[in-house]
Amino acid sequence: MTQPDDIARIEGALRDALGGQVQVTADPFSGVRVTAISAAFARMTPRARRERVEAVVPHADIVRFDLLTPDEAAFVEMEELDSAPVAAELPLWPEALANGRAEEITVRFPSEDYGTLPSPVVSTFYSLRGGVGRSTALAHAARVIAGQGLTVLCIDMDLEAPGLASLFDVEDSVVEGIGVVPLLATAEMTGEIGALDEHVLRVTEDAGLFLLPAGRPGPEYARLLSHLDPSAWYGEDDINPLRLLVEAVSKLAERPDVVLIDSRTGISPLAAPLLFDVSDINVVAFYPHPQARAGTRALTRALLAAKSRRSTEGNPLTPEVRFVVSPVPATPEVRELYAERAQDWIREWLSVARNTSGGPVFEALEEIIQVVGYQETLAASDSVMRVHGTDDFTVVADWITGLVEPLDVLGEHEAERTEPTKEEVLASLHFAGETAENQEWDELHNTFLSTADVDHALDLDTVVVIGRKGTGKTAVFRKLAEAPTAVVVTSPPGLDTHRSWTPDADVYGELERELEAKGLEWRQAWPVLVGLAIHQHLPGAPQPAWAHTPIGAAAGGGEYLKTDLVKDVRALLSVPQAPLLVGEWLLDIDRSVSDDHVLLFDALDTGFGNTDRNRTRRNEGVAGLLTTVGTLGPQLRRLKFKVLLREDIWREVSVPNKSHLSARSARLSWSNKTDYLRIAIKQAWRSAAFKKLVTARLNKPGFRLEDTPVEYWPEEFVRNAWVILASERVSGGRTAYTDNWVWSRLADANGDHAPRALAQMMTEAVNLERAFEAGNRYSRSIIRPRALVESLDKVSSSALDALQRDEFPELDPLLTKLREIGSTPFPAEQLEETSPDLVRLARDVGLLEAVSGPRDKTERYRVPEMYRKALDMTRKGQA
Repeated sequence: MTQPDDIARIEGALRDALGGQVQVTADPFSGVRVTAISAAFARMTPRARRERVEAVVPHADIVRFDLLTPDEAAFVEMEELDSAPVAAELPLWPEALANGRAEEITVRFPSEDYGTLPSPVVSTFYSLRGGVGRSTALAHAARVIAGQGLTVLCIDMDLEAPGLASLFDVEDSVVEGIGVVPLLATAEMTGEIGALDEHVLRVTEDAGLFLLPAGRPGPEYARLLSHLDPSAWYGEDDINPLRLLVEAVSKLAERPDVVLIDSRTGISPLAAPLLFDVSDINVVAFYPHPQARAGTRALTRALLAAKSRRSTEGNPLTPEVRFVVSPVPATPEVRELYAERAQDWIREWLSVARNTSGGPVFEALEEIIQVVGYQETLAASDSVMRVHGTDDFTVVADWITGLVEPLDVLGEHEAERTEPTKEEVLASLHFAGETAENQEWDELHNTFLSTADVDHALDLDTVVVIGRKGTGKTAVFRKLAEAPTAVVVTSPPGLDTHRSWTPDADVYGELERELEAKGLEWRQAWPVLVGLAIHQHLPGAPQPAWAHTPIGAAAGGGEYLKTDLVKDVRALLSVPQAPLLVGEWLLDIDRSVSDDHVLLFDALDTGFGNTDRNRTRRNEGVAGLLTTVGTLGPQLRRLKFKVLLREDIWREVSVPNKSHLSARSARLSWSNKTDYLRIAIKQAWRSAAFKKLVTARLNKPGFRLEDTPVEYWPEEFVRNAWVILASERVSGGRTAYTDNWVWSRLADANGDHAPRALAQMMTEAVNLERAFEAGNRYSRSIIRPRALVESLDKVSSSALDALQRDEFPELDPLLTKLREIGSTPFPAEQLEETSPDLVRLARDVGLLEAVSGPRDKTERYRVPEMYRKALDMTRKGQA
């Protein structure tokens, strides 16, 4: 690009040599344009005039000459030169590719701030080269979208080689005179476009899928096609057949929600306005071969610089861009290799893009790239109507439908005024984001969600309940502890179940010293602690007849304290054959009670303390407890052990016959997405206003939500209630459905989900929504997607804080290292100097996910979204 100083120098030299008026401007593609009005051109031929100018500035790269005499200028009514620079805004290949050469391009996508577009949303499927599955991707995406209940119109704009009619198995219905080519040819001649209904074919009877074919190839088709001139449509004439066609789509009897356009490959004249003008979202298909790199790069940059037909003055809109990498070899290792190559290329292509605030545009490249492996069934099929596509094309469909403006869920019945307003619902919503230890009992009771996993954990025949922190172990503990027959042996501090005598780190330290002095093990100490705990809950239980003094009484006659507990343990273990006698004592107690009594053990993770020595003691102590449960538990009839244990501790401890305990264990992992959503719905259900709104919308004859616990709602009702609460879609490039977005963002590296994280997200999202609503009303849901997305920062910080401070302070060196690394995923070699035990722990607790390469060797590590934001790590796929 010629620099301003060069332009001024050229202009000055010509003005001195020619006199009159001279204007030199930069050409949008290369070189400069010279316009001059001078008497020096009198009686000179056009060629002589150019040679005169070139002689004055011999080294200037002049690509256009407009050289006139004053009389000629007067004749064409050019009295003076326009000083404005030449604009290059036409959506044609030369202008678009030139605009894409800028070093920085400001873009504003429709999905910015989670926006959507009025229907129909137009998407162009394009590839620089053929054979990469462009039309196949379009056809399968169309079937997915139609299957979701939306109306889809596919338009075959590959006019030189039409094929969609064959793909959809309706080629025999394409007769001469119908289709895109006759429509555009008529519009070129008349300036009008007729009704489209007679040109549109219904593809399926049971779904809203339609096709506007290119036409029926033949002599007349070829003649009409040869006269089409897309570049002329963007001249001074107001007639633009392509825009007339797009506008006519909205007048169809079956008005589409989505229009999918199959474009010609390569730099074809019609492809340019499809990509750079009429399209809202472009899907670019390519195979990551070096031959495709330079061309697709130039195309991508041009797309970033484009302005769609929806742009208005002061509000330019950039067409969205997505990528289908296809068809890559199906072998997992090779597919991963091609996926990485494609992502590296695309990251560089998009690196020039900046949002309106000057920041990077694409936070997660994996959300705008879909890698499709080679599938023989698709390749061998003549029609997409005879095969079922894979989830690969569902992702493509979601890219497009994510831009479709949703129903105005809350505004539909506003005129009736029979339902609570959004303000009333927002004011009354409250989610329990605090830990179960800090919840009031009434709140815990009202928000406790019963699922198959939770019911299994509550079952008295389940002896071990396993789960990571935040998955609801303490909620299960509190639910069980409320029973009058419960015997709490260990408890989290701060609850009413934590008594003055409840063991803590100091007690465990004293017990360890006592055991070492007597040559005993933890498995021999736990039965004593259980017996003493039973005596505090059941004072009438049998005393050990062999004890020298009564047990369970305070030394000073007051409240039984930790010192009393240690004293009693020491006394009972000092008796010869103490371990055998204690076991017999518990059997005696078991025979003396007529009801089942659950023996509860919680807070075994932090209860032992957090120093290295404390953690070693904890693992030995827990192993002893589980050994006791495995050996003594089966002998007891009425006393039922229930140990609530953090998952990493369960994996670490070594216990004889651990498989027997595993068979009687329950794992709280929240692996069912619908059950996870029920957590939010049940907590929101406490709001009378939310309950009234949802029942008014969702109740059906024979099924009233208010008469049915949330636990037993059919999945359809859970999802519909979620949509009212938090909208259906996030939008655009992000995971399209809000429930999918929440599910993926709140998962740890092991795919586990914590109810507390969801409650924290909803709490923060409600607070944000109240602030947003004050300045920008939103009637499509109670909580707008933007509030969900922006709440993740705080949730991530809380999750990392709990992991680091409350659970695993030993992870500090690794967390510091991750902050230094700064992006995820990252090569495994970057943790070579980190303790293997720490890396193993990080993987166990869901902080790191190992990504394997060939021969199952760990090549990279990935930090999940749950922790990435709090660690200030960028995604490697950011652009």
